[in-house]
Amino acid sequence: MTSAYSVELFDDPAAVLDVAGDLLAADPVVSSIVATVTHQAARSFTPGGPRPEHPMWWAVVREHDAVVAVAMRTMPHPPHTVWVPDLPQDAARLLARAALDRTARAGDAALTSANGPVAAVRAFTDEVVRSTGGTVREDRPERLWEATRIVRPAPPSGRARLATLADLGVVTAWFDVFHAEADAQSGRAPDEDAEPLRIGGARQRIEDGDVWLWDVDGEVVQLTGARPPSFGVVRIGPVYTPREHRGRGYARALVADVAQRVLDDGHRVCLYTDRDNPVSNRVYAAIGFEPVLDQVNLAVDPAVRLAGR
Repeated sequence: MTSAYSVELFDDPAAVLDVAGDLLAADPVVSSIVATVTHQAARSFTPGGPRPEHPMWWAVVREHDAVVAVAMRTMPHPPHTVWVPDLPQDAARLLARAALDRTARAGDAALTSANGPVAAVRAFTDEVVRSTGGTVREDRPERLWEATRIVRPAPPSGRARLATLADLGVVTAWFDVFHAEADAQSGRAPDEDAEPLRIGGARQRIEDGDVWLWDVDGEVVQLTGARPPSFGVVRIGPVYTPREHRGRGYARALVADVAQRVLDDGHRVCLYTDRDNPVSNRVYAAIGFEPVLDQVNLAVDPAVRLAGR
């Protein structure tokens, strides 16, 4: 039986926006990660120029002739997670086969991580395991939130300001530890063998005006990032407060401040949280963010091959 779905792979982010921009713009909050990453890549990518060392590709899924979804693998650090859109299971399996073929041809790192809606990601990773062996486990569950109005908290001491290159050291350090500390706050034990997830790009994000800091008498105590608008939506993140400054309302104040600026500029504002992190979920709900959808990250643990077999 012939599938109604087809998958086309792209290396050029501008071409992805030409083909699938209308789809991304139709639901820009749900599409915010794909849209912001693709727009950023299009701004920095030169066709025919040097390619990054990490996997960097997109997949446009069509049902007959209609574009129905966009997937991507652009994460610069391991495990190079594949962003899987909301797809029927047969389309998600077809996407997995296209990704496996691309990985084999390009010599890319193995497919060991996928993120997106539960049913689609499960079908995608099950197809990967069927081809490569191994097992699937749940890694980091996520929740997407949007705010249409902000409830300002009573401000703590200090003020919001944009980061400058004088702050590069602290911004870089906080970007580097963000994921590990978020995992700890969610009650997940660190994987000592895993390479730490790093956000990277601190200098560029500061130069782009994407990093806000809460400053108390010259001491930086909190960081909140905000991506440039993509199809009218600004995605906030990362949000990081060092352990010694937590519990004083800095994150609540700065996220509320940044989100209000976004709304005042006429954009929509969203962010992602770890569903297992009660602190961040409580903070964002208190200032007016409401849940939009839940997603899951599934990790593929490769099959263990016994010596001599």
